[in-house]
Amino acid sequence: MAGTGVQWAGAQHDVLAGDVDGHVDLEALSWQGHLYALGPLEALRGEVSIFDGVPSIARIEREMVVTETTWRAHACFLVWAQVPEWFERQSDAVVADLPGVEREAVALAGAAGLDSERPWPFRVRGTAVVATFHVLDKRDGLPHNLERHEAAKVRQTLESEPVELVGFYSRGHRGIFTPGDSNVHVHLRTADGRMSGHLEAIELAPGARIAVPKPDWRQ
Repeated sequence: MAGTGVQWAGAQHDVLAGDVDGHVDLEALSWQGHLYALGPLEALRGEVSIFDGVPSIARIEREMVVTETTWRAHACFLVWAQVPEWFERQSDAVVADLPGVEREAVALAGAAGLDSERPWPFRVRGTAVVATFHVLDKRDGLPHNLERHEAAKVRQTLESEPVELVGFYSRGHRGIFTPGDSNVHVHLRTADGRMSGHLEAIELAPGARIAVPKPDWRQ
């Protein structure tokens, strides 16, 4: 755990090495206002997403994504931050993919004066032309590794759906709270709250609103 703005506990590389215990008690964070967070659920049987203090715990039931608004859950690892105010900008062009979301967020962070050498969160609100996300649903009972991690992903696709994204950017935390091959870890929630999970790919319609913490936010 580190940082005055972005904090984390546990690490993705520990999960891929076989540790799927629930090390982070969400109830211990429930008092924090304007909280944004994400990570995998204990035992890799779901996903944890928190949007402005509202938890969305996604699981797979009967091959469908179901969500619950509860703090009574544990995450294998978690990254989080409190953001009371955002610096927001509308994108008038199509954001064609997840790397495009990252580029938009990085450009906005530069305009806001955030330190690119330290981690920061971002938020996106818009309409997904198409989006793919997954919810982990490990049921094999076997020691976990990278191959079994991929097998545990239950993927869903959305089209023409209003969504909100919460993401965390860092160039120095791959394998900790971002994937080993990416500078961003992003979760999606549908605007009606019926589904959430780990975002893999997205195309956003023009008009998406991308936000980073306001300049006086403490990294």
